Amino acid sequence: MRKMRNSYVNRVTGDENAMIHFRYRKSFWGGIGVIAGYLAYVGLLMLSGCLEERTPVAVPTHPEGWNLPQSEQFHGQALLTGSLSQAGCRSCHGNDFSGGSSGVSCYGSGCHSVYPHPPGFADAASSTFHEDFIAETLRWRIEVCRSCHGEDYSGKGVAVKNCLRCHADAGGPEACHTCHGSRNNIAPPPDLHDHNDPGYRGVGAHQSHMQDTTWTTFTVGGCGHCHEVPLTFDAPSHIDDASGAEVQFDAFASFAGKVTPRWDGREASCSAVYCHGAFRFRQAESAYPWAYSDSVMTGNFPVLYWQYPGTGQALCGSCHGLPPTGHIAGEDCAACHGRVVNRDLKIINKHLHINGQVDVF
Repeated sequence: MRKMRNSYVNRVTGDENAMIHFRYRKSFWGGIGVIAGYLAYVGLLMLSGCLEERTPVAVPTHPEGWNLPQSEQFHGQALLTGSLSQAGCRSCHGNDFSGGSSGVSCYGSGCHSVYPHPPGFADAASSTFHEDFIAETLRWRIEVCRSCHGEDYSGKGVAVKNCLRCHADAGGPEACHTCHGSRNNIAPPPDLHDHNDPGYRGVGAHQSHMQDTTWTTFTVGGCGHCHEVPLTFDAPSHIDDASGAEVQFDAFASFAGKVTPRWDGREASCSAVYCHGAFRFRQAESAYPWAYSDSVMTGNFPVLYWQYPGTGQALCGSCHGLPPTGHIAGEDCAACHGRVVNRDLKIINKHLHINGQVDVF
């Protein structure tokens, strides 16, 4: 094409052969048309530049240090100060914090094993109250809570996290009655599953052994007669995966090793325990050989079923005969054991009955 005078040349490409020539008439409207065409072409070039694929700019969702507890930007601090709410967290991470639209679970960070807590977690009337969570999910491993609430559960100086506001007794959340029993009596009921009926193994005959019973005060409150009492809440074998508390008889139950007590977990029964008539006294070793009708005086060695307290298993005469086997005949126990029992067979000094020794005169 012949280059004409007064033409407008597009030199955007820098290629002379690609020059575009515009002919126009020397008139007002011709000039306007040329200018408009030029501007339209430039606009197309600019638009094509906008449409080109660009590398996206990474904009962080959270500030640096968001997941570092030692950072001033730590998100836990933001929650405590109120600059961040759980509602805000849920908007991206989902109502259950398992990912939501973000696809990032709060529980997969290696930090949140038990938190965030659902609404009602501290409300005893709520279906999401933390008691069930600790029992069923944590399996009573309360020490897990220390990571956020502090070694002494006081909240690390943050009032809203202070467990001692409710768990005010010695030991805080780790007090025995948090899991079983009550403030005044740590033995069940209730048991670990809130059962109160003795028909449940976790309840059974605990209170018959813990209270001021008919026959003795020597064993009252003595958990250690049948269990190894832990020195601390998280002591080995205290909180474990066993189906129930381990029964481990002490020297009192074994009469200082003279008998071998036995717990039958299948039937929930105990036998050969000193406190229920498992004893043997030998005439040759006695200071009162005249009281013997045989070389050995023995108890009844009964089998007792744990889940049936108050059914006559421990009536007077059930642990030993009246008199015991191997004892000379006689019905007046008070004649020789007057400090222990009266003529009506009522125990008058419970501390002298079932106390590991024979009290005569």
